[in-house]
Amino acid sequence: MRLIHVRNILNTLFIIVAAIGMYMYYKGNRETATYVIIASMAFKFVELCLRIIYKDND
Repeated sequence: MRLIHVRNILNTLFIIVAAIGMYMYYKGNRETATYVIIASMAFKFVELCLRIIYKDND
């Protein structure tokens, strides 16, 4: 699997989990939603590290 595909999957996961966290924040428990949003940021951080380390050789 090429790096760009892995990065796209990580970005998609980030967007989906962040959207779920935002929904939870406004409709449910704000503390739990904050943890969900922080977890989504972990996907983005991994994607960023891959982008920096491999410099997009695709």
